[in-house]
Amino acid sequence: MNVRKDGKEMENKKVVVIIVAIIVIAIGLSVYFYQDYQRKQYEVEQVASFQYYAIYENGKMGVIDVEGNILIEPKYDNVKIPNPEKAVFICEEGDNIIVQNDKKEVLFDQFEEVIPIDIKGVATNIPYEKRVLRYKKDGKYGLIGYDGKIVTKAIYEQIEGLEHKESELLVKKDGKYGVINQKGVLLLKTEYDGIVADGYYDKQKGYGLSGYIVSKKTEEGYRYGYIGAKREKVLEVDYNNISRVLEVEPAEDVYLIATKNGQTGVMKNQKSMINYAYQTVEYDEYNNVFMIERNAKHGVIDTNGKEILPVQYDEIEAKGIYLQANIEEDSTYFDTKGNKLENNEYESVFKTEHENYFITINVEGQYGVINSKKEVIIENTYEYLEYLFDDYFIASNESHLGVIDISGATKIEFEYDVLQRVEDTKVVEAKKLKNNVTDLYASNLEKICTKENASVYAYENDIEISSQGEVEYFDVQGKALKEDQIQNHQHPEKIGEYHRVYYGYGESYYTKEAEETEQ
Repeated sequence: MNVRKDGKEMENKKVVVIIVAIIVIAIGLSVYFYQDYQRKQYEVEQVASFQYYAIYENGKMGVIDVEGNILIEPKYDNVKIPNPEKAVFICEEGDNIIVQNDKKEVLFDQFEEVIPIDIKGVATNIPYEKRVLRYKKDGKYGLIGYDGKIVTKAIYEQIEGLEHKESELLVKKDGKYGVINQKGVLLLKTEYDGIVADGYYDKQKGYGLSGYIVSKKTEEGYRYGYIGAKREKVLEVDYNNISRVLEVEPAEDVYLIATKNGQTGVMKNQKSMINYAYQTVEYDEYNNVFMIERNAKHGVIDTNGKEILPVQYDEIEAKGIYLQANIEEDSTYFDTKGNKLENNEYESVFKTEHENYFITINVEGQYGVINSKKEVIIENTYEYLEYLFDDYFIASNESHLGVIDISGATKIEFEYDVLQRVEDTKVVEAKKLKNNVTDLYASNLEKICTKENASVYAYENDIEISSQGEVEYFDVQGKALKEDQIQNHQHPEKIGEYHRVYYGYGESYYTKEAEETEQ
């Protein structure tokens, strides 16, 4: 009995040991994957305030601080300030590159070169990576922080910004491409012949929800695959072509149009939604549907895979919120749910930002407006109409632009060549090109400003209009602002004796010279 009992106890102990070992391994793996996940996470560096600016004098460039004090004399062919909060200035003189700080001390001279990394495909007023620089040593490249600390060893044949993915970098090693983040952590292994970000952008999360289209070269040519935003493999590298539908919402829904062996289909959230059976599949952003083609016949499928129109038409064309389907000479109009429209009198009908207003175009090509009940609000008598805001529309007569309200009354006279809403405001910018005069109108469409040769800039909370050194500011409704009401701008119009000049891709410099020195 004792022998049996001891044997059973031994078996029980073995089971306990195995269970404990499994738990320890599970905990260890959980810790490892969590740490790996944390290493791969990053935040895009934000610049709270500009401390340094490039200046331009007599064809040369230098650096001033926010008070207008000269830190680097204007004697270089070019000066780049990749992070305006940090005193690291890339000074170019011919083929020589010198990195200096605000004390004119030379930095990073132990390396063959140190240069900023361009950000590609991202709208920004600082077009460089703001946390790291690229350095070269022994013919290879690595990353270095602005504080001089090495982020990665010089092990790469190439490092450049990954387009549409700020703070992620495309690297090349042993002839193959991979992706690292700004901390130097490997996100995608260096095993591909090409990598591009899919380009998806979300207003809240930026490019953080975009994935990667990867490629490898085969005897038959390049083949493509897809890796999701969390670096999970979605499609094997086995497709002739892959593209992501960028305009669809919500961001959690990932639609991929993919072609394999000449047949195209759609994947939705890693599941097949439209079979690989079509010659072409195109997404219609305006109506949120897919236009499909097979054997020269066309149809329509919605974003849930439901057939809207069968594949039997010679041609289907989106006409605003309507679909015009043709079989030989016969045309039939449908709404985007597939319902046939009877007695349709318009060539096209377009939605506006206002849920009750729809812009119509008749068969003569003239514009008008109807409401949600299809009642005519503005007759089709205009050459062009565009919704402005509230109850106002930009309208065109035979030669000029003006603004009308829903009664058809003229609110801004038809005398302008360019007329548009200033971005994210209710201020209207109107231009006469003949004498280069710019007028600004407030939200009630009263004129608030007139300037010649003017430049208009929209900031987060106000608008700046400048001309020949004179500057005025207005809020987003068009109310004039006093100096103490103006918020701190990253690029003020003037710093001391210097005035600002924009010269492309978000960059600017300051100069005492006339604006014709613009590059």
